[in-house]
Amino acid sequence: MADYKGIKGFKVQSLSADPAASQAAGGAWSSGGNINTARGQTTGAPQGTSTAGLIFGGAPGDVAITESYDGTTWTEVNDLNQGRYEAGGGGTQAAALAFGGWGPGSAQDETETWNGTSWTEVSDLNVASRGLASCGTQGAALAIGGGRTPSETTSATVEQWNGTSWTEVNDLNTARKYFPGAGTVTAGLAMGGSSNPAGPGTQALTESFNGTSWSEVNDMNTARRSNSGFGTQAAALTMGGDTAPTTAVTESWNGTSWTEVADLASARTTSASGGTSADGLIAGGYVAPAVINISEEWLAPAAFKPIYEGQVYYNTTSNALKLTTKSISSGVWASGTAINSGRQGQGSAGVKTAGMIMGSGPVPAGRDQTEVYNGSTWTESGDLNTGRGGRISGWGTITAGVAAGGENGTLANAEEYNGTGWTAVTAMNTGRRNAGSAGTQTAGLIVGNPGADATSEEYNGTGWATGGTLNTGRSSLGGGGTLAASIMSGGEIPGSTTTPNTETYNGTSWTETGNLNTTRNAYGSSISGTTSNLLIFGGAPMASSPYMTETEHFNGTSWTELADLATGARTQGGLGTGVSSVSAGGAISGDSAATVVEEWTAPIANETVTVS
Repeated sequence: MADYKGIKGFKVQSLSADPAASQAAGGAWSSGGNINTARGQTTGAPQGTSTAGLIFGGAPGDVAITESYDGTTWTEVNDLNQGRYEAGGGGTQAAALAFGGWGPGSAQDETETWNGTSWTEVSDLNVASRGLASCGTQGAALAIGGGRTPSETTSATVEQWNGTSWTEVNDLNTARKYFPGAGTVTAGLAMGGSSNPAGPGTQALTESFNGTSWSEVNDMNTARRSNSGFGTQAAALTMGGDTAPTTAVTESWNGTSWTEVADLASARTTSASGGTSADGLIAGGYVAPAVINISEEWLAPAAFKPIYEGQVYYNTTSNALKLTTKSISSGVWASGTAINSGRQGQGSAGVKTAGMIMGSGPVPAGRDQTEVYNGSTWTESGDLNTGRGGRISGWGTITAGVAAGGENGTLANAEEYNGTGWTAVTAMNTGRRNAGSAGTQTAGLIVGNPGADATSEEYNGTGWATGGTLNTGRSSLGGGGTLAASIMSGGEIPGSTTTPNTETYNGTSWTETGNLNTTRNAYGSSISGTTSNLLIFGGAPMASSPYMTETEHFNGTSWTELADLATGARTQGGLGTGVSSVSAGGAISGDSAATVVEEWTAPIANETVTVS
């Protein structure tokens, strides 16, 4: 006879490590052996590994010391012929290349080769350089940018080594120094740096080299200089560096974009490094106020389970049942493409990759412009028939939207959008502005109005009917959801005060639920969110107060504070859901109408399943 588990149960995969988005995403740093001579501004063999590393040169002083690593212990070996720091390097522990750098007293052009035992001087660079990036092997390397003589101006010059001599090739697009390289002479990568010859500055720029010319590709997430890095053009890492202050952040490059992965244990700048995205090493460097002798080893699993949303598994190492899901708590805001026209008090509808904003204040007659968004570009579309602002209510989708009410007086009229243009439809029973809204084009809801208004109206695609009454009348509230399951919170009540009160609607009546953590009105919200997954952002605690950056998420029971907006705003448009949202425009100072856009993303993450 089958048991209950056999009838009702399901198989759960057992994994020794959590799934990861990439090999590098599963990697981690661990402590390595200490180098014998603490130093910064040193150089490593870029194609070394965590068990076969080589570092040479450094500061303070014009250090000539070379050290070799076996995965446990650093051993001093024969010195460079020319002591120097901020040099470039190529090759492996057994066959390395050192070129350029500073010391003594000037930028250097000397090149030396390492045969596993000693250094030999060979042909010089065409132009002496310090703080340059580098990549390649002992027989084929690139010397990239840096501070070039005679004035040490930040340079875009690139030279290629063929094993015998150096030849200038095509320049970088952006001159810079104090940055690392990765890859080969036919597939190179340059990451970050400083383009300010008179001071530090930082760059997030990444450029790739195809053997002939350089192309700008996607930027790093964290701009930095004096960072370290290694790998290939298709799979690289950069770590540490000066971001004012020093950072431990590590980023992985997959040939297209950068992703933050496990941090260094010790934040640092000007460290030697070498390896691949699966096996690497960083050693020495500078941590205020002194140089350090610490090394760390990077290892990523040879095999990994790809991450995908919805998988359930048992981690045998941590003895935990886990679920791969969108991690709301780890969500962050990032800059998005600006809207074409600055506006505030606009309505909005749709989601992050297919949304729109319509109308605007505070001009007396309001504005009629509509802009649609595909996740990367805003495009002006058909205008509203009636210009309006302060605040318009909008809901629905990019092909079936509704705009209702607003300020031009206090409007009762409504319009529908079909993906191309707007058509006037039956007016509401009550003129409204600063109202909350939710739903679809054939099942919508609008609620609230200035004063103590607690009434709502429901729209069925043809006409309006009276809906349930809020427990607390208010205006300048917001929320989202559907007609049968919506949520509204915050807002202004008589006396120019705001409320944290939150209420949910079941299609018939309103029920009070958990209050906001931060009282506010006139904020943005993820209009297509649900009663168990809604995001609100910005707003103001009082009509005349400084505008807010705080973000909160509702999980069906309570509100949780999350990562803040970069720019405080009120009366902005909001698109999306609790895991993927857009804040567009709004007032960022007084009644100024902004074009600023920020995008919210909750990443996929592995989370432990808990039972209460």
